[in-house]
Amino acid sequence: MPKLIEIIGPPGSGKTFISSELQKTKKRGEQVYFHSSDWRNFYKFKNLNLITKILIKLRVVKIILNFYLIFYKRLFFKKIYKREFFYRTILLIYRHLHSIEMLKNTLSDKEFLIMEPGIIMYFLQDYFYANEKVSKKEIKRFNKYFLKSDFIIYTNCSSKLQLKRLKLRVRGLPQRMRSLNIKEINWSIKKANFETKKYYLNSVNSNSKFIKINTTKSVKKIKKKIFQYISKKQI
Repeated sequence: MPKLIEIIGPPGSGKTFISSELQKTKKRGEQVYFHSSDWRNFYKFKNLNLITKILIKLRVVKIILNFYLIFYKRLFFKKIYKREFFYRTILLIYRHLHSIEMLKNTLSDKEFLIMEPGIIMYFLQDYFYANEKVSKKEIKRFNKYFLKSDFIIYTNCSSKLQLKRLKLRVRGLPQRMRSLNIKEINWSIKKANFETKKYYLNSVNSNSKFIKINTTKSVKKIKKKIFQYISKKQI
């Protein structure tokens, strides 16, 4: 199984950009970093037999059911957006976790799977749009049952820069932000920063190895820091 890297951070902090940049890196001309959301990596699925594919689908459904059985209270949060995104969120969780599990079964132990988005972000996202705050108890419980990453990259930058990036990106604002006014968007970005930072501070002593990245730095410096950290921890 490949080494698992999960990238977390508030919207606009550079998660997808870093994932794409890491995937471009090759060793001896071979691709070793694979982004779970990049459809170009899905060609590897053809090597899996039908039974394995069915078992993976069942495993993903089990993960989602267990997640909502344990963290069911989030279903009753009053969100600042008006539309109902529950079923869309379930579909996205399934799609992303499915691609992650499929790649976990196809990549070698010399390769790296970049999980973005991964289950940590789905654990935190509901708190970005609600007054409720994630508790230390919930973080501890989540990490106990769902945290499987070898490395976690925590991305951060200023709220002002995050908003600027969100407005400029091709796919636009996150779906749940699109019906919000500018005041509500700013509030949700600040809330996302608070919740992701809280998760980071309460998880740095877990079995996963955390690396904090300031995404205002150059791509070259960011990649160098990540690669040096991973190499050091693998020795």
